[in-house]
Amino acid sequence: MAAKSNVMNNPFLRNIQAQLYYLGIWAMIIFVRILLLHHSYLPPSTCQFFFDSLIFNFLQAGCILALWYPVRYYRDISLSIPLFVLFHFLLLLISFVIWIGIGYLLTDNILSHDSLYSLFFRETLPFRCLTGFLIHVIFILTYYLFLASYKIKEQKKTIEDAVNAQKKTVIEKITRISVKKNQAIFSIPVEQIQYIEANGDYVLIYTQEGRFLKDRTMKHWETYLPDNLFARIHRSFIVNITCISKIELYEKETYKVQLKNGNSLKTSASGYKLLRQKMQL
Repeated sequence: MAAKSNVMNNPFLRNIQAQLYYLGIWAMIIFVRILLLHHSYLPPSTCQFFFDSLIFNFLQAGCILALWYPVRYYRDISLSIPLFVLFHFLLLLISFVIWIGIGYLLTDNILSHDSLYSLFFRETLPFRCLTGFLIHVIFILTYYLFLASYKIKEQKKTIEDAVNAQKKTVIEKITRISVKKNQAIFSIPVEQIQYIEANGDYVLIYTQEGRFLKDRTMKHWETYLPDNLFARIHRSFIVNITCISKIELYEKETYKVQLKNGNSLKTSASGYKLLRQKMQL
């Protein structure tokens, strides 16, 4: 799910760090553009130059962010080379119309149709188009690199999931257990176990014939006892669900399991939820 979310979201907007990184890139672009423009062309005034740089770069930065979505959308569509070229030409054209066309209208309106600014704009238009095209291409390639990286991660995760699935072995559930009491050894079907209680490094196994001390941890018994018969209702108890007579509220959000033999066991919140699932309550 996380991988899918990464593909859906613009990589420059996914978190604060990425947003600051994007702002830093554009701060550098603006600085370089100002140096080149100021060195090659004579701006009408400092104020006009400021508004010009602010509006045009802001609009192109927004257009670059928006390009992610059509690029991401068409990534998985099989396009022929002519259609691919046409698609990106249209993206470039739309982007230029927005940031140059709207940028000029806004700047020209703010500067009250200053003829000197119009002349400055026309003189610098080739420079704007050239730098804009280079920036456009660089970010498009960057987006494709992001998408390729996401795809590699998805493939790697798929391979890892497949490998992990192969490593998983089917756990063979036990059907009988051997217990010792005094000098006698009993073989008890697991169906006769009423419940198991933790007792330090051992467990106490309760049946109709009595209780028996057995080694192995609660985790072992939770793993190897049949899932359709037993549920771990508490860190200290595993119960045979066929031996339950009722479940009742003990305290606020705390439940108690009543067994058919009259014993009662406490259950945790997670244990109660698991018990409800297994008993289909």
